[in-house]
Amino acid sequence: MPKDIKISLVKAVVPDPEGAAVVVKVEAIVDDSISELEIAITTDLAPAVAIALLATTARARAARDGLDPALEVLAAAVVASGSAEKVRLQLLFDKGGVLPVEMPTAAGEALKNGLVAAAGA
Repeated sequence: MPKDIKISLVKAVVPDPEGAAVVVKVEAIVDDSISELEIAITTDLAPAVAIALLATTARARAARDGLDPALEVLAAAVVASGSAEKVRLQLLFDKGGVLPVEMPTAAGEALKNGLVAAAGA
């Protein structure tokens, strides 16, 4: 396993043909050499990974620029979507914007359980 991997460029994000994962094609610096990588994220984890990446990016930019993030999430809600197999996570930001993220019902359940566990309830 390489000691140091840094993603320098995201080239594409595509679903795999079977729908079980999202494949992120990137250019990365692996132990000081540039490599092309494909990172598979299971469909159930993709929304949580996307939110974590957005949060990490916002923190990194804030540290680099000395600025606070432009948007902060004030609230999150899970509502029904147009499909019985999916739920919609809605993030409410301090500027009044709402970001809807659809995910499989099982992923919504896993996210809920993770949030409850993190909150100590």
